[in-house]
Amino acid sequence: MVRRPLVLALVAALLAGCSEQPRGGSPAGRAASLTTSATQFAPDADPEPEPEPEAAAEAAAAAAAAAHPPSAPVVTLAPMPRALAHPTPFLPLPAKAAHPSPCPPPKRPPAPPRPPAPPRVPVVAESAVPGPVPVRPRRPNLAPIRGKGTWLVYFHGRDINGQAVVDAAKAAKLDSIWVRTGGTRQGPYFGDEVLRAILLPAHRAGLKVIAWDFPYLSDPKADAYRAQRALAFSMNGHRIDGFSPDIETSAEGVFVTRKRVAYYLSLVRRAAGNRPIVTTVPRPTPKRLASYPYRSVANGSDALAPMVYWSCHEPGATVSMAMDGLAPYGLPVHVIGQGYNMAAEGGRPGLPTAAETWRFIDVSRRRGAVGVSLYRQSSTGLAQRRAMAAYPWPR
Repeated sequence: MVRRPLVLALVAALLAGCSEQPRGGSPAGRAASLTTSATQFAPDADPEPEPEPEAAAEAAAAAAAAAHPPSAPVVTLAPMPRALAHPTPFLPLPAKAAHPSPCPPPKRPPAPPRPPAPPRVPVVAESAVPGPVPVRPRRPNLAPIRGKGTWLVYFHGRDINGQAVVDAAKAAKLDSIWVRTGGTRQGPYFGDEVLRAILLPAHRAGLKVIAWDFPYLSDPKADAYRAQRALAFSMNGHRIDGFSPDIETSAEGVFVTRKRVAYYLSLVRRAAGNRPIVTTVPRPTPKRLASYPYRSVANGSDALAPMVYWSCHEPGATVSMAMDGLAPYGLPVHVIGQGYNMAAEGGRPGLPTAAETWRFIDVSRRRGAVGVSLYRQSSTGLAQRRAMAAYPWPR
């Protein structure tokens, strides 16, 4: 008979093996482990902060990157150990509710008042934006956005080890890599340089590659040109498998009017052929449903990808709310989950746990999503990668 202390010791060991990050050791050791996790692929820091929801986190990453000499080698993470690729689910199914902790997040000190911002004026006036261009009948293939994926935030001119990205994605049993190829405020189109590193290794490994771009729609035609470049890119006969415009809210500085959305998406669809256009949209809340042009976005898309970053909310309930909010538009849904620390945005500090991630994936599948992914791969925690690897998403 096994003695109780031994049983308790075994249970404690198992729980420690599933923890999302080391708790003990020196501060230097903990910092080193976090640095490795945060730089598992190419350095992921913007030299200039941008007004995205995770802008503060990117600014922190930029400061960390600046501390290293320019000649420092690219830091990559070794492929995930086989022990992480569980042959059977390591948490119960159906997934139990997972309540994030510590919540609510600590209150931040009040920020100093900002001077009034000058009125934003788009490059192209609203009255000068054309109507949608005609698009030939299409039969989009949704296979590339099915299953599990990860989002790669690439910055122009940064070194990237494409094979390391692919190896880590395969070790996590993913199906797709979503790669940023440009953005209005990220500079000119830079997709060719990252696609040259990623596309062939990914396709050889059986992974799909979805390019994504952050348009501000101040000049919809110029934004669409970057999408057209990514869709036209070819390397040894290989092309990207789909495209995702990240159309965010006016609070992020986007000129998100129905007219601009319709014109921009018509140009993108015309260039895509039968490759899917899966538009990234904010999580639908009652307030956003009343102000964001979801219908116009849906009319120009083949699928929708809501950003479901749950922070202190129960992930399963948050997914269900998003699925309910998008149901009237009748499009397939690929759900994007939280793979980064939201403390810089006033959210719950720390990375989501394995249980939260498991719940997110499971509810997404049971609610009818065609796929899930985590934003973003450079900050996704070990526990989350374990959950993604272990979850038996149907293929």
